[in-house]
Amino acid sequence: MAEYIEREAALEICEKEYQERLRMLDYCGDTVAWNIGNAIKAVPAADVAEVRHGRWAHLGGDEWCCTKCGYVITTEGSWEKPISKYCEECGARIDKEDEHEAY
Repeated sequence: MAEYIEREAALEICEKEYQERLRMLDYCGDTVAWNIGNAIKAVPAADVAEVRHGRWAHLGGDEWCCTKCGYVITTEGSWEKPISKYCEECGARIDKEDEHEAY
């Protein structure tokens, strides 16, 4: 599975190293940092969103709500926890175990 980082954070690291190498008059090192920064800028950016995690909180009876957005669903007469693994309102992944999490 691919891992994603923030491009700006990576470029800040390169810029810091570049400036440090210039301060030390290490012109070979500053070129390396400059080249790495340019290579990072050339990498295509992925369109990703942070995964939100939540759980279904039992409101009573057959009502449950998403702990991330408060969206309420009913299990139509059953008091069983919903089987849905995602909140249809906010998209949160419903994978947290029951915990004392304030809604």
